[in-house]
Formats: sequence, structure tokens, C-alpha cells
Amino acid sequence: MPTTLRRPLAILAAGAVLVAGCATGGSPPTGSPGVPATSPSPAVSPSESPASGSRAAATDPPASAAGTPPAVVPDRPWATANLIDVATGEPFRIADLVAEGKVVFVETMAIWCTNCRAQQADAMVALGRLDRSRVAWVALDVDRSETAEALAAYGPRWGFEFTYAIAGPDVSRALADDFGDLVLSPPSTPIVVVGTDGTVTLTDYGPKSVDQIVELAAAHGA
Repeated sequence: MPTTLRRPLAILAAGAVLVAGCATGGSPPTGSPGVPATSPSPAVSPSESPASGSRAAATDPPASAAGTPPAVVPDRPWATANLIDVATGEPFRIADLVAEGKVVFVETMAIWCTNCRAQQADAMVALGRLDRSRVAWVALDVDRSETAEALAAYGPRWGFEFTYAIAGPDVSRALADDFGDLVLSPPSTPIVVVGTDGTVTLTDYGPKSVDQIVELAAAHGA
């Protein structure tokens, strides 16, 4: 059974499971621009959680009343960074999406990654079973060689209706600091879920099924 860790986003989320779910896409080559050479964060002891296929923090944050702003607003650098939606050119922040009462799935990906494409196809099916006003899927391109223009063409090409943005070195570094370097390996299909109460969950590496995505969304407030 997958294990989980729970805590408020204000506490550093640390430690990534060092098991890559690489499949047909394969791992990026050594020295890939999408994976900076930083040391993994120290591991954190696991604990049980109702959401399958996930790891979260050890302490539950205060719950917020239905329809009210979250009790915990994400304050990590990757959540407060100004990102640009490549389709619209509009700026946005992950923390603001959470403050709107949405469950936010943060996927690190690359255009060349076939595992990412398969995961996003399943995500589209899963979001069709959820209230789209309560869920946001943010795909962050962590390959520094890929451009906003290429990424803007990627979603429509495959029929994916997500928010795409270039992570950039600062956001990539902040994600690696919190979750370990493996979060920057797109074929591992990394997904971080931020709940409506600000709780952060780093899901287990490897593809998440449609049912798992729906379950994660429900467990985090959707």
C-alpha cells in the first residue's frame, strides 16, 4: 500500500521517493537541461493517508469552512512565483489558484516526454469526472531547452485543456529543494497536489490512473 505524509504547506515538503516510473519515453540523457545537479532533500518518515498513491506532510492543517478561502495559503517559492500561461500570455500563481478554492495538480513535464503525454491523457478523462471549477491542472515544462511557443502548441496538438507554463530555473530549483531532484525527471511523471486547505502531497512516482487522480482530487477538497 502506498504511504503518505501530511503537513501544512508552510512546513518544508521534503524527500522524494527514489523510484522512477520511466516507461516508453525513457529518462532524459545525463546532464539534461531539465535536471539541475542539486542534492536530494532529506527523507521524511511516512504516515498513513486516505489518498492512495501519495506522500504528504505529517501534520494536518486547520480545515477551512466550505466556500471560504483556505486556512493555509501556500507560501513556497514555486507556489508564489509569477508564471505565464503560454496559451494566453497571462500571469498566474499557484498560490492564487489555491486561494480561489481549487485543488491544484502541479505536473512537471517536457514536450518530448511520452510518459507525460499518456499521464495527461488520463488526466483529461479524470477531469471530465470532476467539477472543473474546483480543480486546476498546471503543467510546468522543466526542460530549459524548450520554448513557450513550442509549449503553447503542445496542448492543442493533443487536445489537452490544461494550464501550461515554462518553469524556469528558479521554479525548478525551488521544486527540487522541496521534493528532491527526481521531481525534475519528466518520465517519472511527477505530480504534486495542493489541496484547498493548503496541504501539499507529492504523489508516488509513476503513472497515476484515472481513478487515482479522481481520488486525489476528492481527498484534497474537490
